[in-house]
Amino acid sequence: MAQAPPFSTGCASNRQFTGQDWLEVTTEELPLGLVASWAVAPQCGALVLFAGTVRDHSEGRAGVVLLEYEAYESAALQKMAEIAAGLRRRWPVVGKLALLHRTGPLRPTDTSVLVAVSAPHRAEAFEAARCGIDAIKSRVPIWKRETWEGGADWSAEACQLEGLAPSGEKGA
Repeated sequence: MAQAPPFSTGCASNRQFTGQDWLEVTTEELPLGLVASWAVAPQCGALVLFAGTVRDHSEGRAGVVLLEYEAYESAALQKMAEIAAGLRRRWPVVGKLALLHRTGPLRPTDTSVLVAVSAPHRAEAFEAARCGIDAIKSRVPIWKRETWEGGADWSAEACQLEGLAPSGEKGA
């Protein structure tokens, strides 16, 4: 029987836990150590944990001092569930899978997103984790407003992802 992730009480968070998947959108600090501990599984010899952190610059913008993430939370969780299902279809050996994203104001060095994948071997864990973060960035309705020394604006980052489109869709 799968153990539920260790949740704190009273936090501003939307979570979905389905035994082997931990999906979350939250305003709280992302629990890097707890996610890593939770994702270890006895049948898996590899754990890849990707942590995306806020940096002090972006394309053409030096001196980034703040990122503000907003999400359509129910739709974000639904998309995260679709991504998790797609990853499991593509890599059926995946053990535990965590997709977490933070919302609200974040400063440089804060963790904004976590992807953890356990699998029997490193190749599948690395590939699934890479695919997971790419899918979050391109398909989950989370928007980022950047504030830098010269102003503020919404970011328009996106990337194309092959192989995880819902039935009937091309590309994505």
